[in-house]
Amino acid sequence: MKQPCVRESGIGYRGKTIKIFHLPSSLSLIALCLYTLSSLSAQQLRVGLTGGLVTSQVDGDTWSGYNKAGLLGGGFVAKRFPARSAGGSAESKWSVSFEICYILKGSRKNPHPDKGDFTSYKLNLNYAEVPLLLKYDFGIPDSSVNGRLKFSLEGGIAVGALVHSYEEDSYGQLTGGTPFQKSDVSTILGLCYHLSKHIGFNVRTEYSIVPVRKGGTSPYFQNWTYKFLKPGYYNNLLTFSFRYQF
Repeated sequence: MKQPCVRESGIGYRGKTIKIFHLPSSLSLIALCLYTLSSLSAQQLRVGLTGGLVTSQVDGDTWSGYNKAGLLGGGFVAKRFPARSAGGSAESKWSVSFEICYILKGSRKNPHPDKGDFTSYKLNLNYAEVPLLLKYDFGIPDSSVNGRLKFSLEGGIAVGALVHSYEEDSYGQLTGGTPFQKSDVSTILGLCYHLSKHIGFNVRTEYSIVPVRKGGTSPYFQNWTYKFLKPGYYNNLLTFSFRYQF
């Protein structure tokens, strides 16, 4: 039986080789979504770019705090729903957005030698991610005459394919534990402030629905997720990004 093709490469780090896997599944997911969008009229779509900062932690490990910094970058396609007014002239406040981005998640614990704490930990989880979001536009009056601050409330899900993972503690790279799942399904809730017609600033929270590492040979901390979800590791992050719509 023919095996799926997985391309593997490596980079050197402290005399060790870190393996990076380029998964065909992530490319297939992106291609499928692009094919679906191609059936829509180009005049109905709005496209743009997005990029920003990620602060993350992993619920289920033994550390807490959004101490891991990362980046995200990608593009998006948005489509506004048809207006429901009688004349059809008013623009609908509802829209849907499809995004493709590369995002760096994970966890980090820094040592504090001045306090006698020499323990360190770092977990890098890099994903090719596809968020699908429903958005509602609203405005808040400001101090100017007839002026309004424009916002969008957004929520949805994101499906990510794991591209690269790396884990280390005070003694070096960790290997042989419970493997990380090849995909991450998470919920997204966010708010966008529209600085202008083309530029917006996004603040989002994102949380995994299923564990990215199941409870097994790797130790995990039974935090609040243990009462509602299966034991394991869960990505928990805040993102701050700018978006430019053409």
